[in-house]
Amino acid sequence: MSDECFFYTEEEEKFKEELRPWFEENIKPLVQPAIRGDYSKVREAIKLMGKKDLLGAIHSKEYGGVDKGMAWETIICEEGARINGAIEMTRLVTATLFGTPIAKFATDKARKKYLPKIVSGELLGAIAMTEEVAGSDLARMVTRINKDGDDYIVNGAKRYITNGGQADVLSIYGVLEDMEGDNPRKKITGLLVESDWDGFEVVKEYELSGMEGASNAQLKFTDLRVPAENLLGKEGQGFYILLDELNNERVGMAAACVGHSSAAFDEAMQYSQERVQFKRPIYNFEGVSFRLADAACKIRAGRLLTLEAARYIDAGDEESATQAASIAFAYGTEMEMEATNTAVRTLAGPAITEAYGVISQANRMANVMWTVGGTTDIQKFIIQRELVKRVKS
Repeated sequence: MSDECFFYTEEEEKFKEELRPWFEENIKPLVQPAIRGDYSKVREAIKLMGKKDLLGAIHSKEYGGVDKGMAWETIICEEGARINGAIEMTRLVTATLFGTPIAKFATDKARKKYLPKIVSGELLGAIAMTEEVAGSDLARMVTRINKDGDDYIVNGAKRYITNGGQADVLSIYGVLEDMEGDNPRKKITGLLVESDWDGFEVVKEYELSGMEGASNAQLKFTDLRVPAENLLGKEGQGFYILLDELNNERVGMAAACVGHSSAAFDEAMQYSQERVQFKRPIYNFEGVSFRLADAACKIRAGRLLTLEAARYIDAGDEESATQAASIAFAYGTEMEMEATNTAVRTLAGPAITEAYGVISQANRMANVMWTVGGTTDIQKFIIQRELVKRVKS
């Protein structure tokens, strides 16, 4: 048993212990080093994870999932992120960010068509919400949806869409025209689209630091026709659907922060005991060992905060989950930046070479993580908003 056994149930602890060597043996050879623009290995890795039931933690057995809950999902997120943060992002977006709205809001026909293939790893998914003028302020999105008989016609563009250039099916969001009222939030509507449909265009792939091997794209929709059966929820319900999946997203991202950080920390700890300067291992110098001790404390705290938020989600306590998810994610992003910087400082020069690619990739991913799922500043806004609610109540 590891020193983490009190965090998890016996079943969860056993799963975690079995999962790490599986990732090392099966996924690591595919994705280290990750090559920018080479997505074949990503596909192969996702299919292997599908066979291992790593895309169905929160999905029901009816659709091929294992129905274990969000705490189980955080174990997968952490262990996957230890191997390669970009590939774990691909898995998380497909299984959770994209998969959750399908499970909860898709029509029966669409759910049966897409969800089993997402869970099995046969399909890659993406969620397209961010636009040039609508980042943190999603209500400003300018993508427009018009009705044409029973179909919907979509025109607009999205950017920074993880998996966007490689996804087989995406959930896209835009403002439905001709709805009553002036509140744009009540007009945002979600639709499921397939990337090979006429009117869907991948404009370009972004080359994001730390995201080598994973797709992040700019998309354009031109008279993209979507059948009514691919509506998510109801017309005008899209903004609520987006908010509904954000707790899962933020907890998953927080777990990934722990994974990136712990992988870099383990490399730094090993190096600090092997590297000799001034006739002794550098770990014996307090300037090194105290920084590593601080990192160990913060990584452990990040894991606990993440698990707390996951437990709230699994218990159905949405109000507590919202604040806990933002706390875990805000803390995780800042912890990761500090922990991975500590790893770089411990190794110095070797940390930025391919020989220690785990550290350099984790350090670059730290800059990615505070921008996704709502920036760290947005998380802090949510935290203080929830605190004020509790004071007023």
